[in-house]
Amino acid sequence: MEDERVVASSTGNRLLSSTPNATPTNNNNHPMNLPPPPGHSLATYVVQVPKDQIYRVPPPENASIVKRHREAAKAKGDRSKANFSTFLLWFVIVLLLIGVIVGGTLTAVYFTYTPVAPRFSVTKLHVKQQKQGSPPTYDVTLKAKNRNEKMGVQYKSDEDGANLIFWTKNLGFGDFPGLKQEPGDSSNVNIKIHGLKGRTVPPNVQKSISDKNTKRQISLKLKLESPLVFNVWVLKLWKKDLDVNCEFRVSTMAQGTKILSQKCKAIMS
Repeated sequence: MEDERVVASSTGNRLLSSTPNATPTNNNNHPMNLPPPPGHSLATYVVQVPKDQIYRVPPPENASIVKRHREAAKAKGDRSKANFSTFLLWFVIVLLLIGVIVGGTLTAVYFTYTPVAPRFSVTKLHVKQQKQGSPPTYDVTLKAKNRNEKMGVQYKSDEDGANLIFWTKNLGFGDFPGLKQEPGDSSNVNIKIHGLKGRTVPPNVQKSISDKNTKRQISLKLKLESPLVFNVWVLKLWKKDLDVNCEFRVSTMAQGTKILSQKCKAIMS
């Protein structure tokens, strides 16, 4: 019986020591450090933690590095702003200088090259009529003088830009030919006025044309329209519309016509 109790006690002690939560005590109730059981080695455990739960504390010197970078970036930004402000200031100054130069140049050009309207005068009138009552043809010769001493002028051709009037009745229309003049030049301009078909020639005009023995004076009016272009060398500086009104009186509308008096007025717009 004693042997059985010893075996049981021994077995009980072995089971007690193999239990992980059991801590053997001595008689004084102090825990005892027991060596690991034979045949069991110490184990190594690897604990894996998710990356988002890993917190790293940077070393203190990183703060000074970040501070230096921030100060350098701020200084660079200040320099960039200063450079942009300087560039903008110089850009405005250059624009103002260009505006002053252009304005001064245009002012000088305006006062130096102010366009003046050409001067016109009627120098000749020749009338042709196939038979009495048919529409006559009036050949008018004008003298045009460019009064601009520093600018050339070009007259653009204008269809039906000329018409001849007797009192309030229109005698016919004609084309104003193109013409180009150098500064200060004078030129003769020939204009052919065609009588209106289907209209009766005014009696006074018809008598002056038909009566070759008795000269009958006639007062006429010539109106012209033409676009003008004023140029200096190859530069076209001005574009104007020209209106010319010439009131003149002839000795007769038959052969030997003479210009007795005239008054021409040229207006540009």
